[in-house]
Amino acid sequence: MNILWVKDNNIGHEKQVKNLLDEISKKIDLNIDERLVKGFFPFFTYLENIEEKKYDLIIGAGHKTYSLILNTKKNQKSDTKSVAILSPTFNKDKFDLICAPMHDRDKFKKTDNVIFFEGSIAKVSDSETDENTILIAVGGKNKHYYFDEDYIIAQINYFISVHPNKNCYIYNSRRTPPSTNEKLKSLLDIHNNIKFFDFNHGSSDFEKTLKNASSKLITRDSVNMVFESLSCKGKTYLMDMKKIRSSNKVVKVIDSLIENKKIGFIDCSNITDDISKMKLQKQNIHNEIYAEVEKISYKLLQLI
Repeated sequence: MNILWVKDNNIGHEKQVKNLLDEISKKIDLNIDERLVKGFFPFFTYLENIEEKKYDLIIGAGHKTYSLILNTKKNQKSDTKSVAILSPTFNKDKFDLICAPMHDRDKFKKTDNVIFFEGSIAKVSDSETDENTILIAVGGKNKHYYFDEDYIIAQINYFISVHPNKNCYIYNSRRTPPSTNEKLKSLLDIHNNIKFFDFNHGSSDFEKTLKNASSKLITRDSVNMVFESLSCKGKTYLMDMKKIRSSNKVVKVIDSLIENKKIGFIDCSNITDDISKMKLQKQNIHNEIYAEVEKISYKLLQLI
């Protein structure tokens, strides 16, 4: 099958498309052409070297890609399928299929061409974990939660203290402030069982460590990261972070996971005004790992 993957250079968007295409490739052979959106969004964008090529499927995620997916399809075969990952703002009815997160359901008046998934399209792993490995993933400033770096560092210290003899791998992200990175690096002087991998300095083999880790501590600001962890075995815990708005759709997703015990969290309850107590609240041990990518792959294969 010939596929055109329209990319917008957004890591979070491209990762979800890649996970889906990898899952589909387990069933059928794929020949994938990747094209990065060129030009100046939203006024003038284009794709290079696609004029004479014919595709069975055109797919992409992110607002920069959607109009190009539909425009490219006009010059393709009559049975070429157009697929949007996430939620287009316009021309929703013109796509053959939209794969949208459940928290965007209110954006769709009609859902005849929509598959909804929970959280994000994450790669599934049922590999057994290593009891001696734990992981900490730190995001950064965002629209959903206040990023109190001192409070976050305090929770990281607590989490490490609960696992004193385990190998701890700490990862930041492109949104992590430089001041937070410096404080994460300073932890190396306090704990002798940790390694810090800076997103800004080379590859880190994050996915392999995520699969191996028996316990994972993650900031609440990235739905993608949360569901990547929940799509693997091992315990997942969220750091405590103050909400910017309770009505925020990402906050609602996280609150729902906690309320339904689908994820663990650090519970910080005040003993006095100046002293707080931290405790790990575990998720339900009977929860199954998330496999949204498998559900979407099945539906997409039915379409094509």
